[in-house]
Amino acid sequence: MFKKIALAAALAATASFATWDYFPVQEAGKGQVEIADISNIQGKSTKLEANLRARYTIVQNFEAGLSIPIQTYVSYDGKAADDAFALEPIELMLRYQFLPNVNAFLDVAFPTCGKNACPDKDNPFGFHFGAQFSQKFGMVDFGSELGLKLESRGKDKDTPPWVLNLGLEADFAVSEVVIPYVGIDLMMKLGKNSYKGDSYGESHTGEMGVSPYIGLVANITPMFYLGGDIRLGFGEKFYGDNTLITITVKAGLNF
Repeated sequence: MFKKIALAAALAATASFATWDYFPVQEAGKGQVEIADISNIQGKSTKLEANLRARYTIVQNFEAGLSIPIQTYVSYDGKAADDAFALEPIELMLRYQFLPNVNAFLDVAFPTCGKNACPDKDNPFGFHFGAQFSQKFGMVDFGSELGLKLESRGKDKDTPPWVLNLGLEADFAVSEVVIPYVGIDLMMKLGKNSYKGDSYGESHTGEMGVSPYIGLVANITPMFYLGGDIRLGFGEKFYGDNTLITITVKAGLNF
């Protein structure tokens, strides 16, 4: 039973390895701290996690962030695992704004995943890098991202295909307090699996995942905000047979 739960957890992790946002870096000396409760539902499997993350603009145009996700609950067909609590891969997030509307980013996932969260994984490093473009159109704030995700060789020397991702998001500044947003992420696998650097098996190039989402942020005060979104993951060869549903509720502080 636990392997079925772990499969859904691994699929959910594929969707969660993402940058904080697609928009310009904050001013130097400003930052955010955020805690999120994330529910992943796929077929008969359910996974809950808490995610504590923070970001800070160290110098003008350069931002560093840290994400600490913790798996808190997993179940399959209504049966909960007894030992679900586990640390997941900690992520270091770096962004540099080299033009007014363009950022470069690098996210690094460290091999901190506990065996109860990734029992079939060999705990590799993960890398996600690319560029972001954003532009304001009246009350609409448009953001986009083009990135590439890959993993290092883990203990078993096996490496999955790379993943190319394109993200698009529109935030609607209907007021200073309420900001609804919609977006979509398109992901495509590239290449084959490899063992010790040698490719094997069939090519996975062209296998697609599509993940639309809708959400809302409410700025309760200039310092405190609440938010949440719902995301769907489609694509049998990318996510599996069942649609992945991810529901996030978050609270944060600006400083």
